[in-house]
Amino acid sequence: VDARDASARTLATCRAHREEVVRVAFARASGRFATGSADGTCKVWDFDARERVVREAQSLDGHPGEVYGCCFLGDGDGGVVATCSETEARAWDVERGTTTAKTAPRDDLGTSGARTPERWSPGYLFSMARGDGVLACGCSDGVVRVYGDGSSGTFGERVAEVTAHPNAIVGSTSFIDGGRVLCSVGLDGTVVLTDVRTWGIFRRISAGSTLTSACGVGSGSWLAMVGESGVVRAIDAIGDASSSAQCVFEPKGEPVPLFCVAANESGTMLACSGAGVPSSAPTLGATFGAKTPDPSRLDVWMASSEA
Repeated sequence: VDARDASARTLATCRAHREEVVRVAFARASGRFATGSADGTCKVWDFDARERVVREAQSLDGHPGEVYGCCFLGDGDGGVVATCSETEARAWDVERGTTTAKTAPRDDLGTSGARTPERWSPGYLFSMARGDGVLACGCSDGVVRVYGDGSSGTFGERVAEVTAHPNAIVGSTSFIDGGRVLCSVGLDGTVVLTDVRTWGIFRRISAGSTLTSACGVGSGSWLAMVGESGVVRAIDAIGDASSSAQCVFEPKGEPVPLFCVAANESGTMLACSGAGVPSSAPTLGATFGAKTPDPSRLDVWMASSEA
């Protein structure tokens, strides 16, 4: 979607996954992006801006289950991708379509909460965010597992484990404040802030409703959150000690549960998407468990020059 166009025109449509697409990642130094899907694949795409054509560059197959996390490694040219699926993270050579490294099998898995479907228990990896030399993966047992990204050591080596959301799925991880703070979002309706220097938790923020995703806005400490309420709430996560929202964005029309939110690098644009069902429908857990695709929409906000 070209967000510079007020009509949010679709530039190209990618059709190759057999099931829903649950993650998207961009390589900033190229026109390449990756998609993670419930069909167990991560596909890498090349976008030709002049011709407005998308070409599938590679399909990364062989994951043990759904791909709920993907991000580009290296210098951003799109040649190396990291993914997470079930309880393992992998590094891929995109051109060859082969796994170059993966995390060791885990024998320290705890138990997941009562709201976690059996197929996601325990320790299932639900998200992946890249920080300074690390990958932070949120899990179904409430733990954020942090691995080395291979830039200054071995890919997949254990760096830290943060028990951020006991008995709740960690649906989203991201870094804010120049990478110095790790944010994790739990379906228990909390955002947990962790200092990456010590891997110690220093703040918990309650949203009062189920959350599914959050992202940093700009290079500072602002954080945008979405979930079952159908609205986007943005707060200064570090500077504001209260949990009240400082900015609220409400999509046009009837609110629907929102599953993901993302911001551009400068923090002047927010985009979110969610279900095609009313917010009064069954809970998110039931929606996830059904795995029935619904018509969805993408809402985009841009900062006003007068703001």
